Amino acid sequence: MENDLYKIARMRLVSEDDVNEAVQETIIETFKNLKKLRKIEYFKTWIIKILINKCNHLYKKEKNNNLFVKYDEENINNNLKAPNYSEKILEKLDFEILIQNLNYEERISLTLYYLENLTTKEISKILKKPDSTIRNQISRGRQKLKKILESQEKNIGRNML
Repeated sequence: MENDLYKIARMRLVSEDDVNEAVQETIIETFKNLKKLRKIEYFKTWIIKILINKCNHLYKKEKNNNLFVKYDEENINNNLKAPNYSEKILEKLDFEILIQNLNYEERISLTLYYLENLTTKEISKILKKPDSTIRNQISRGRQKLKKILESQEKNIGRNML
């Protein structure tokens, strides 16, 4: 669960220290308020909601940082050479690299939908937005990703000629 929280926080925050702080504060607040959780089946949605609130708070404090997360491609490429990366981890990493070009709302909606397997209704509760807005963000994000992938395929085709 902590890895999932880390990935979600990474969608919003640039600084590694801020990401770790948001995750730690989320875990602490979750355990302090565990009595308030009415139904255990909503735990995942509840903890993600707490995390996003923590991230938004830290983001506002550090607003002068970049708006988007930038990935260190050299570091990513070096990590890919590590022998203990499973195929599933590589797929998630590819997904994270692809969505870095999307805006925050699209990134977080796609991450919660595809990586965390939450429904659009659960996401709308977490992000405090209408279900239709979440569906639109996911749809727009998919369309942008499709265009990105199509342009990459064209570039690969040109390079092979």
